[in-house]
This record gives sequence, structure tokens and C-alpha cells, in this order.
Amino acid sequence: MNLPEKSAVLFVVATPIGNLEDLTPRALKILESVDIIAAEDTRRTRQLLNLIGIGPKHLVSYHDHNEEFRSVQLVERMKAEQLSIALVSDAGTPCISDPGYRLVKEAHKQGVKVHPIPGPSALTALVSASGLPTDRFMFVGFPPAKSMELRKQIEEWKRLGCPVVFYESLRRLQKTVEVLFDIAPNAEIAIGRELTKLYEEVACMPISAALQWIRSHEVLKGEATIMVSFPPPEKGELRRISEEQLLTIASDEFRKGATLKDLLQSYADAGFKRTELYHLLLQAKARV
Repeated sequence: MNLPEKSAVLFVVATPIGNLEDLTPRALKILESVDIIAAEDTRRTRQLLNLIGIGPKHLVSYHDHNEEFRSVQLVERMKAEQLSIALVSDAGTPCISDPGYRLVKEAHKQGVKVHPIPGPSALTALVSASGLPTDRFMFVGFPPAKSMELRKQIEEWKRLGCPVVFYESLRRLQKTVEVLFDIAPNAEIAIGRELTKLYEEVACMPISAALQWIRSHEVLKGEATIMVSFPPPEKGELRRISEEQLLTIASDEFRKGATLKDLLQSYADAGFKRTELYHLLLQAKARV
């Protein structure tokens, strides 16, 4: 892609998650040509640029702690000076559980063109190699670290009717899998670690075998990408949730246009008596 002559434009550039050969020729050309690179960690991005043979570039830091004010600052500068900027994260595709969406949103708001430069992503890499159903899935980013919040989320995942994909620190992986096994002992799980790197592993197994797989590794560092497929509930199985969970989930569904009749049918097997369910749903609707 040839850059328009001195025009304000934002490129969202995917960079390798491990293997440098995954950097696309288009991404390389953009990184060479732009005026500024907005990087989650300028030190890591400078290392990447050195490895791929790009000389000194103007790097600015753009991360979770400064993106709210930096996004406005960068876009205003782009427009005033007609600059091109490449947004990159530490690895993979920006804005996928990484900083960036505020900058993209601000660019759209101020009429600056935004071009995606697609490429590596741990999310799509694991899903494609998982062996689990991929026609529909939910990506949830990083799950909560606290046990109670984690349990609450996993209970909600079971109700989605599709696999769930998330990122997890390898030091917390065992704890997370233990909770998954406790709540969904018949689930299947795919774990991807060191994706695209020399010691890459993609393991798909019953959740009951996952703890043994984790313990078979003396050292686990970094992050993993996880995909969990929950079995459909058996006929007559009750999927009990708390009243507060029901109120929260149902309120959200009412906001999206669901009717009382729809939700009475959807939650008929949630473990509540019909009159109890009816009154709880009325409370949820009143919250909207």
C-alpha cells in the first residue's frame, strides 16, 4: 500500500506473536513508511523494528494508563500536521484485549481514515487449531482473578450455548482450570501456549485431563490462550443460577429487545418456580 501524500491516516497493524516470519509484507511496508508508531511498549517495539531491519522511527507510548488523553492528543496532532500513524501492541492485533480502541474511536470521530493491517492473533491462531466447534464462539478477554467472580462468569459461559475463548496468565492457569472442572466436569478444553514459537503447544483434551497436562510442565511462564466447549445440558438438568445473576442477565436481554415471553421460555429450566421466575423477570424489566 502506498501512503497518500501527507494525509492524516491511522493504521492498526498486527505484529508477530512469536515467529517474525508472520509479519506480512504489507505490515512491513506500513511500519517503514509512517511518520509515527504508537506502541504499547516502545522498548519492545524498538526491538521488533531492529529485528526486521527498520531504522530509527518516532515512537510514542500508548498504553492502558495513558490512552484516554493520548488518543485525543495524537489525533489532533495527526490532523494538524497531516501525519500517518501505525498503532501496534506488544504482539498480535491491537485492540483485541489490548490498548487501542480509544485511539481508533477518536480517529473515526474526527474524520481520520482508519485502515486495518491484519495479521497474527493468538485468538484466531488457537481457535483454528483447537479442534473444537468454531461456527460460533465468545471471546471474553482475561477472566477475573478472584474466585467468586470467576465462578460467576463460568456459570454464565455455560448458558451461552457456544465455546468460550479467553486469555490467561500461565501462573493462574491451574486455578482457573480447577474452577472450570468443578463447574463443568464434562467440558472439553484447548490450551495454546508459546503459539508460533519454537516450543509451541496446542493441546485439546477433556477438562478432566487438563490438570494433569498442566502439572506435567515443570515451568509455565507467560500467557496462554484457552478455548472451552461446554456440553449441552442433559434433558431435565437444572442449571440453577442466583437471583441476582438472573436479574443482571435478564435486564441486559430486555435492553436488547427480548420480551417477557421470550425470557420465561429461556429460563424455564433455571431452577425457579414459574411464579417466582415471572416476578424476578418483572423486577429485571423494571431495571431497564
